[in-house]
Amino acid sequence: MRCKTFFLFIGVLVAVVAVRAEGQSAAPPWVGNRVGVSDEVLPPWSPVNVSGLDVGVWGRAHQFGPLPLPASALTRGAEMLAGPVTLAGVADGALLTWTATSGQVISAIPSVVRMALSAESDTLRCSGQVSVEYDGMIRCDLSIAPKAGQAVIQRLDLEIPLVPERALFLHTWPGARGSAANSLALPPGGYHGGFKPVVWLGDQDRGLCWFCESDQNFFLPLPLTALDIQREANVVMLRVHLVGVPQTIRAPLQYTFGFQATPVKPLAPDAWDYRTVHNGSYTLSEDELNHMAACRVRTVVFHEQWTDIQNYPITTRATDLESFISRCHRRRMQLLLYFGYEMSTLAPQWSTCSQRCLTVPRVGPYTREPAQTCWGVCYRSDWQDFLVQGIQQALDSYGADGVYLDGTSVPQACCNQLHGCGYVRPDGSVGIAYPIFAVRDTMKRIYTVVKHHDPKGQVNVHQSSCMSIPTLAFATSYWDGENLQSATRPPSALDLLSLAAYQAEFMGRNWGVPAEFLLYNPTAIRHYEGLSLSLLHDVPLRPTTDADLLESARLWKAFDLFGRHEAQWLPYWANGSYVAASPEGIKVSIYNRPGRGFIAVIVNAGRTPAAASVKFNLAALGQSTNLLARDVLRGVPVAITAGGLSEQLGLLENAVVWLTPK
Repeated sequence: MRCKTFFLFIGVLVAVVAVRAEGQSAAPPWVGNRVGVSDEVLPPWSPVNVSGLDVGVWGRAHQFGPLPLPASALTRGAEMLAGPVTLAGVADGALLTWTATSGQVISAIPSVVRMALSAESDTLRCSGQVSVEYDGMIRCDLSIAPKAGQAVIQRLDLEIPLVPERALFLHTWPGARGSAANSLALPPGGYHGGFKPVVWLGDQDRGLCWFCESDQNFFLPLPLTALDIQREANVVMLRVHLVGVPQTIRAPLQYTFGFQATPVKPLAPDAWDYRTVHNGSYTLSEDELNHMAACRVRTVVFHEQWTDIQNYPITTRATDLESFISRCHRRRMQLLLYFGYEMSTLAPQWSTCSQRCLTVPRVGPYTREPAQTCWGVCYRSDWQDFLVQGIQQALDSYGADGVYLDGTSVPQACCNQLHGCGYVRPDGSVGIAYPIFAVRDTMKRIYTVVKHHDPKGQVNVHQSSCMSIPTLAFATSYWDGENLQSATRPPSALDLLSLAAYQAEFMGRNWGVPAEFLLYNPTAIRHYEGLSLSLLHDVPLRPTTDADLLESARLWKAFDLFGRHEAQWLPYWANGSYVAASPEGIKVSIYNRPGRGFIAVIVNAGRTPAAASVKFNLAALGQSTNLLARDVLRGVPVAITAGGLSEQLGLLENAVVWLTPK
């Protein structure tokens, strides 16, 4: 150990000397490294398969044509699109009608398929390249040009027609701090608003995301008229308005759109399996670690304090860190190291790299000890190379089991042209861009590094309100909800976080990324309310206090003894054949193992305290009529008579009842 620590210390000194010398060279030595760049198809995904213009990936199938856009998107056995995605509008006074002119696969390897497609109308030609990657991310690069010398486009819309019964919920990003309003049930009157780089429509099991990095080449009369979602006959139509002010074009208009059907991968393992606590510390005693292990903790996050410099891959306490990781491993607990979205003024690279790597406008400031100020970086810059290489070196040097990423998956708004963000408008001003593809590359590289280091390693992402699935696909789980911690307490927590908002953003199952709920400042949402909302949706509430941990331990133990993975989850919105509950507002979700019992999560999601009456259809559940019932969290028996029970529940209170055959 002493020999290893000595050489690691020498390595740290060499690294510090190297970075301090960066200002004397044209580019730092880490710029342009290829760490984590790979064409390998990583688990749990499977290779892309292609037949003609039909492309399949894990859990999803797509068709393309006549335009270089998706014509079909099948996910979880159901079609999301009610027809081909198209470009609608008017050019030279005539409605656009497209005829395919060519379509072919230009390259195909297990990780990505690329196709070239083109179509033409009377006056316009649309050509482009489509790439489909193994996680189902579709990138469409389009060029729209006049067939003759010029054409006048009076109107141009990207139309995405969705099957109405699949388009129940809407998530857009950016959202607002202190609110979950960007995740909601699609209103009866639809949705109308300005440009959003991420738009997802879906149900409780699946969805389709459209994304675009900027509104470059959007010519509209008002900035708030870019997006329009309407309920029409047999379709929910998402229209992205591109041209609303007539444009005479002589050169091609270029657009890049992305699409990704969800879920993007299987939820195995899920967040219940990870059993995460957020209290890694150099000062944790053996007794504290033993307590955590006895509570069945499996994952420990060591937050930013593992290193003195924010979001930095080197610590001066290498021996202490190695020791702490070893102590966790002896107790079969994984250790995740914190990385994030910032650059610190203490970083040796600050003077030479900050100007070209930070976001514009700046994100921050954040201050911490030792005294430093931290600002958000843009991962379209070469700081991406530094971060990925640093994560690889940290995992290899210290032996951690993965990373906890604080906001790294969020494509922060940026117009820093020193690293290529933003775009120049016709009037000379610089427009904002959201570097989705660069952040995706960052996340993909990190996932590759972690999985090469340890196939069971974790990429646990903390984000709030930003379900950017092309970047978040490469997370093993996500932790969501911090944006709600600063909200003003409404009359009911459901006024802040509705059941519809929870289903849209916080469940994970319709996204294909396991979810945990974040609640550490129970002012706007109290602990028991957050627990009720989470349990009702099969989502863990990550413990933050000793009392929380004991509560979680009771759930973990019950799930282990019950055999949760062998059970079928029957959610409250789709289990009417199995359970009846009253009064209105009482919701019940069930984990069912026919013949072996079931666990029922009962929540009062109404507006008044209520005596909840719950009646189970034991025959439909495949259960005995002779049952014992026990409250998992309170540890007390529950009376059950003829398949029914009752519980007195206050607003958003819960009862977790385990029913077993006698």
